[in-house]
This record gives sequence, C-alpha cells and structure tokens, in this order.
Amino acid sequence: MKIKIDREGSDQHVRKWGVFLAVSLVFFFLNLSTFTSLGVVLYTMVGELHWSMTAAGFNFTLLGLACGLSSPFAALAMKWFGCRATICAGTLLLFAGFLIAAKSHSLGAFYIAMVLLGCGYSLAGNVPGIALIATWFERGSSRVIGMYLMLGALGAASGPPVVQAIVSAGGWRGHWQVMCWAAAAIGLVCFALVREVGPKAIPHVLAIGEVFTGAKTVAADGWSPRAAVMTSQFLLVSAAMAATMACVTTINSVVVPHLVKLGSTPGAAAYVLSAIGLTATLIKGGAGHLCERLPATMILAAGLGLQAVGCFLLGFADTGVLHYASALAFGTGWGLGYVAGTVVLLAYFGADTGSKILSVVWLITTVAAAGPIAAGMIADRTGSFAPIFDIFAVMLLVLAVPFLVMREPVRRVHASAVAGRV
Repeated sequence: MKIKIDREGSDQHVRKWGVFLAVSLVFFFLNLSTFTSLGVVLYTMVGELHWSMTAAGFNFTLLGLACGLSSPFAALAMKWFGCRATICAGTLLLFAGFLIAAKSHSLGAFYIAMVLLGCGYSLAGNVPGIALIATWFERGSSRVIGMYLMLGALGAASGPPVVQAIVSAGGWRGHWQVMCWAAAAIGLVCFALVREVGPKAIPHVLAIGEVFTGAKTVAADGWSPRAAVMTSQFLLVSAAMAATMACVTTINSVVVPHLVKLGSTPGAAAYVLSAIGLTATLIKGGAGHLCERLPATMILAAGLGLQAVGCFLLGFADTGVLHYASALAFGTGWGLGYVAGTVVLLAYFGADTGSKILSVVWLITTVAAAGPIAAGMIADRTGSFAPIFDIFAVMLLVLAVPFLVMREPVRRVHASAVAGRV
C-alpha cells in the first residue's frame, strides 16, 4: 500500500511539473513571437510591401484589441471546455495566424492574421496558465506563478534579437513560417502534458462579471468589486497602467524604424528592445520587496517618472549611450510601475477584491492599442516618431503627481445600513 501511495504521489509530482513546463513554454513563446518582436519584422515588411507607418501601427492596434477584448472568452472557454482544450485552441489560432502572415500579400490578410494571433494569445496565455498553476500547486503557488511570469518576461526580452536573426537569415516570410511550425509543436506539447485538476481557480478569473453585473460579492474587508472600481484611486491606477502599456506597445512597434532614422541599424535597435524587456524583468523581481519598505504609491509615481525620462531620451537617442540610457530608464520605470500598481490595488481593496479587479484593469488597458496607430499617423505627417515620445513623457509626468498625495479610499456605507446598526 505504501509503495502504491508513493507511486501515486510521484505521478502527481511529475504531472504538475509537466503542466508547469507546458504552460511556461507556451507563455515564453507568446511573448517572444508577438508584441515585443512584431515591430522588428514589420520594419522589413513595411519597406518591401510599401506600407505607411499608420498602416503598420494599426497591426499593433488590432493585435492589442483582439488580445484584450477576447480575454473574457478565455475564462468562459476554461469553464466550458477545460484549460487543456482552451490552450490547445489558442495554439491552433496561433498556427493559423502565423500561416496567414507568412502567405499574406495585402494589408487585409495581415490584419486577419493579427486578430487571430491576439485571440490565440488570450486563449493560450496567462489566464489558463495561472489558473492551472493555482490548481496544481496548492502550496507555494505564488512562487511558481512568479517563475511562470519571469519565464514569460524572458521570452519578451529575448524575442527581438531572435526574430532579427531569423529575418536576416530567411526574410520576413521565413520568420512567420518558423513561428507557425513552432506554434504547432508547442500545441502538441500542451496536448500531451496539460492535465486538469479541478475548477477551483476558474471562478476567480470570471471577476469581470461581478463588476459589471453588480453581483453582491463582498470581501471580508467590506469592498465589493463594483464599489472598488468606482473609486478615484482605482481609476488613477488604471490610467497609470494603461499609459504604461500604451508606451510599451508603442515602443515595441516603432523603436526599430525610429532608431534607424537616427542612424542606428535594425539589429542594434532590436537589442535596445531586448534591453528594455530584460531591465523590466529584473526590476519586477525586486520591486515587490521595495513595496514592503516604501509606500507603493511613491514607487508607482517614481516608475511613471522614470518611464517619462526614458521616453524623452528615446525621442532623440542618436548614440549608443543614449539608446541604453533610455532603455535602462524606461525598463526600470516599467518594472516598478507594473508591480507597484498591482500592490496599490491589493493594499487598498484587500487581497480578494484587489486581485479580482485586476482583470478589469487589464481590460481597460486595451485602450493602449491606440498608441501605435497614433505614432504612425504622427510619423506620416511629420516624418518623425519623436513627437509621440514627448507626448508620452508629458502624460506620464502628469499622471505621476496624484500618486504623491494619494490617500487610501474610504468605503461609503449606505444610510440604511447605518440606520440598521443604530
């Protein structure tokens, strides 16, 4: 009997780490192949297919919109069909999107590819990945989720130079073909290794419904999701996160053509993108400890300020020193702001409600998809991307000021409830 129990425990151990391997692999690949490296391959495509910068930026906009707006469907698919089917469906959409991108000759076809990639990202990405880790790793799940997010961030950091190397060797069509078959292989790995445990984590990711339907779910600290999202503190944090993601998405989309105009090479520009991602990854690892020592609102304000400095420097970065100074400043600000914004919500609204309304924050940040197309329109009219970086710098500085004086929200108690207590 003891041998049988040991074997069962050993099998469970192997299975849960197999699940972790599969979801981490697909998340690493998603971050490598989509947002952070799309600008690298688009630079070659724009030159060969004679697209305008506005048209190129709209590809990022479609990718971001498809990813953000389809995220609720990922949660529903998990509830109806399970996590494995959801992730495998996501990799199938990725395969189709990459294949259409490789075969496309028109903007319309490439737009379709971007929509498929955005939906594939939602279905195969961190929504089912974190739910699976939370169910398989009941003890120490926070640590394992941190490892998972770190591996995804490493994919984002390594993507630009990897994609630049593939494009240099096989052209942009060759790049999309490589991504296509990689998506197919990763889909098979997920089908083989991902196993369900139970629905415990699934209702947690459906919190958007609680906010917009007015469900009366109230946490132990008295905050309901709907009450929390009506506070000015929530709206300011959401604005800060949306501005951060708008900057990140826009930089990913335009930094290669921008730096090339300033005298750089596509390869060097790809390494600047990689430096931003790597810096943000390292800072995120230590930002949590910093938030335990200093007010998270101050750290969020500092993060926004450093992002502003990075954007300002990037606008005229015509030397290697300025390239990496801007990358270091922006990457540090991105890492600090990303973590501190999350901590502020958890501190103000409690762990339960705070974690639930994060899903609403990410839905709001879908507006960041407008950044790349705005940058493209400005470049087409002025011949330079520098103005968009200046606009972002000013916007980030303005947003940083309220966090320096922000106070904890006070929960309003309905008059009838007060009368009942009296």
